[in-house]
Amino acid sequence: MTIKSFILALQFLTIITIVPRLEVSKEEFKGALAYFPVVGLILGALIAAIYWALSPMLEPEPLAALLAVGLAFLTRSLHLDGLCDTADAIGSRAEPSRALQIMKDSAAGSLGVVAVVSVLLLKTMSMVTICRHGAWQFLILVPCLSRWSLVGLASMSRYARQSDGLGTPFCGRGNYPAVIIAALSSLAAAWFLLQVLGLYLFGASVVMSVVSAAYFRARFGGVTGDCLGAHLESVETILFVAGAALWTQIG
Repeated sequence: MTIKSFILALQFLTIITIVPRLEVSKEEFKGALAYFPVVGLILGALIAAIYWALSPMLEPEPLAALLAVGLAFLTRSLHLDGLCDTADAIGSRAEPSRALQIMKDSAAGSLGVVAVVSVLLLKTMSMVTICRHGAWQFLILVPCLSRWSLVGLASMSRYARQSDGLGTPFCGRGNYPAVIIAALSSLAAAWFLLQVLGLYLFGASVVMSVVSAAYFRARFGGVTGDCLGAHLESVETILFVAGAALWTQIG
């Protein structure tokens, strides 16, 4: 893992550009997985900064909407696009090869649109509760854990297409150093920010990785970049909703 791997992870997962034409080796590309949770922490910190800056001036509802839109903007809506394409492919009920073709189609189907709107609504409503209770820790931790969960899914899965795509370099077993570093950094962040509750959320993210890996293997024969994005958005949404529900009970 090198500084190039970190820059690649940052530029791949966010709108931030440090080196416009970054040249990396195959090993540096694989090493970028180690920094995915760190990039999640950076995204979470930026969202939390927006919360801290605007919470004295805005009610929780418009503030939560700004946070949800801000998170989508900072990630270039890359993962939402994957969610849309994957939902269309799943909803097609077609055989794996045909479903993968549907997934590759740039046109958004009705089910894909519903999936994206549902995720944005659920994130916004859960962030309303988080903002109302001042539970800013979730704003930082959830983007970290959702990206760790993506690392877990990628490390357990083969790439589903015969031709290479965005997700190809990240998929497959054998990248254990990067996975271990990603796991340890996520665990440390979970404990530091939310202690035992953070560890529960970390465990939930691992379970969701295993479930998604099994489902995508059965449905498509593996994962694609779109599948990884759909998984990240799903995990992020579930963790935000769970965090809001738990904080309402114990906060």
